[in-house]
Amino acid sequence: MTWKKALSYIIILAFLVVTEVPVYFIVLTAFRPEEEIYKTDISWAPVNFTTENFRNIFAYDYQEQYSFVLYIRNSLFVAVISTGLIVFMGALSAYCFSKFRFRGNTILLLLILVSRLIPPISLLVPFFKVATTFRIVDTWTALILTNIYMYLPFSVWLLKGFFDTIPGDLVDSAKIDGCTNFGAFWRIMLPIAGPGVAAAAILSFLFSWNEFIFPLILTSTEAAKTIPVGLYDFVGDQYVDYGSMAAATIVACLPALIFVIFFSRYIVSGLLAGALKH
Repeated sequence: MTWKKALSYIIILAFLVVTEVPVYFIVLTAFRPEEEIYKTDISWAPVNFTTENFRNIFAYDYQEQYSFVLYIRNSLFVAVISTGLIVFMGALSAYCFSKFRFRGNTILLLLILVSRLIPPISLLVPFFKVATTFRIVDTWTALILTNIYMYLPFSVWLLKGFFDTIPGDLVDSAKIDGCTNFGAFWRIMLPIAGPGVAAAAILSFLFSWNEFIFPLILTSTEAAKTIPVGLYDFVGDQYVDYGSMAAATIVACLPALIFVIFFSRYIVSGLLAGALKH
């Protein structure tokens, strides 16, 4: 082994230690009883293993327990619907920008990018005013619309790069066979762009699932609160339920872990295919 390779392994190992040790302690906290969590001495394994924290977060009782089941439902529906709309609109827009030339093509594409360059926190008040005007505060609709604003530009630019790699002759051939422009997009281009669409869908879902700042401002009850905001329910004025918070954090991370384990190859292939031109 050369010294360069050894140095690379050392750097990677140091990075993993710095980033994964806190995650490991979150897992430990989730399986520890309350009296063990607040001990001052550090232990690397739970002495009294318990699943009580997980039972607490799934206890469906409005008066005594947290409504974490509702938060999971809200996050799931908001993320799935947002992802579907983002991918469909992003793919359709990317296809138009890639295969059609019209006046203002480049300007519109840049404006889509510029709209995402605005810091999201500066848009909290405008979005809240709009949501209040249309009476959609504390609803899935408000969260879905903000997710579309946040992540649609990413989907458009990612998929445009992918559609650019597909020969335009395929569209012409489909039209000769009787397809409309939308038919060529739906039946020919979209299946070929499968890896790029999968990458856009997976990343859009993860972004929507983890979104925090907009749900924090636009929701106030269990009717629309998502998991990232719901984690704050475990923080009180005088007490923090670290055990339940750690257990809820593990549950909130499961979708991301599932996607990384089973679909990471689609993310990599989709991003690389959109970055290369044949």
